[in-house]
Amino acid sequence: MTAELLINVTPFETRVARIEDGRAEELYIERECERGLRGNIYKGRVQRVIPGIQAAFVDIGLSKAGFLYVADVAHGKEQRDRLVEAAATSADGEEEPEEAPRRRRHPDISELLEERQQLLVQVSKEPIASKGPRLTSLISLAGRYLVYLPQFDHVGIAHRLEDPGERRRLLELAEKIKPDDGGLIVRTVADGHSEEDLLRDLAFLQRLWDDIVHNMRSAPPGTLLHSDLNLYLRVMRDFVDDEVRKIHIDSREAYDKMKQFAARFMPEVLERIFYYPGDRPLFDLYGVEETLEAALKRRVPLKSGGYIVIEQTEALTVIDVNSGSFIQSRNLEETGFKTNLEAVHELVHQLRFRNLGGIVVIDFIDMQDEENRNRLIEVLKEALRRDKAKSKVVQYSSLGLVEMTRKRTRDSLERILLEDCPHCGGIGKRKSARTICYQLFRDIVAEARAYPAERLLVIAHPEIIDLLLGEESEHVRRLEGFLGKEIALKGDEALPMEEYEVALL
Repeated sequence: MTAELLINVTPFETRVARIEDGRAEELYIERECERGLRGNIYKGRVQRVIPGIQAAFVDIGLSKAGFLYVADVAHGKEQRDRLVEAAATSADGEEEPEEAPRRRRHPDISELLEERQQLLVQVSKEPIASKGPRLTSLISLAGRYLVYLPQFDHVGIAHRLEDPGERRRLLELAEKIKPDDGGLIVRTVADGHSEEDLLRDLAFLQRLWDDIVHNMRSAPPGTLLHSDLNLYLRVMRDFVDDEVRKIHIDSREAYDKMKQFAARFMPEVLERIFYYPGDRPLFDLYGVEETLEAALKRRVPLKSGGYIVIEQTEALTVIDVNSGSFIQSRNLEETGFKTNLEAVHELVHQLRFRNLGGIVVIDFIDMQDEENRNRLIEVLKEALRRDKAKSKVVQYSSLGLVEMTRKRTRDSLERILLEDCPHCGGIGKRKSARTICYQLFRDIVAEARAYPAERLLVIAHPEIIDLLLGEESEHVRRLEGFLGKEIALKGDEALPMEEYEVALL
């Protein structure tokens, strides 16, 4: 499989699309006003220690305090080893399915931290929805080939580097060049690279760490000491592999920076970087804008005439598969199996492009044949292998649902690009016009009884007024008789459907 990266840069936003076999499979968005926090290093101050949940809230100068779990406080060999492994996994882009904290014996959080204590922390997980960022006190600095762990005496290697001979060679190199005051993790992209390449990368990371330590001494709590690279340079560092044959970028300034970055850290990538000066927008040329618009809708059509419906909630994502107008097969079992197979590839595409994570529940079309059900699970697992985010698929539940998890590392497209409707409160529904009319009748009665007036004026959306003058006119007439007052009606298009005014005249 070959891939291309498209990079669209503007002063306010950067977008990166990964194209596989001519289709946009992944999309990364970074807005200048909302730069991601993961990898940032802060001088923090413990705000509150909560022994009941074995965690602490740490003020890092943001609107929401960071969350530091006891297992993420660097202490003791067991905790250190787990955190080192997590740093290697995170920096190498190899994500594990989200799971509950492992049951390990840790010292009480109160023995490790106290309120108002100052410490160096790093964001390990972006804030999501109402949650603040997840923090760790293990500092890791990712370079092109290495991850530098300035606080720990450890040497490791990324899990995805599988060749035994190459693993052994790189581990020996890492042991040889490891500084006395820090540890190293060898990244997957170090495959085939020389000792000189690794030493150059390490020298850069050590200079970076020295700057952080120097700035920390005089910085007040809540100070940002180090932030990660911007999006297009992070993509260069973390996601350019042998599959990526071309990198197109539509900004001359960003193109020059990427060339400089590649010349210093990734010379083998230099010839793959191309500046796109065309008049037609780069994302339009490859159909990314069209894919993006479709990804913001609940319903996704399938070529056969079936469709899937995707509902993202706070707790989980639900995907429903429907056969729709597909009736070409001989029986219901065959129809369901063919539609489900087609839906698998589309829903995996949607999971990747929308960046849906956490628990995912899939309601495939019912099938009675056990062989078909097993085959469907195999196809789903196979399709997910192309996804960099790790996932775990569970067999059919007792209710006939397929449950899976996908690592949640950043907000989904929906949370980045959409907001709750101010009229429906984000539920996606609104009160019917008749429901609003009957609510209005109750308010008219309450107003007429509470305040003396000869007439009442109702100002509402024209759709409500039309209903009051039409199908509900008899009820308006009866209400006038009941109150002994005239009710005048006036439409105002500026008013939302559910808002109205009752004026006393």
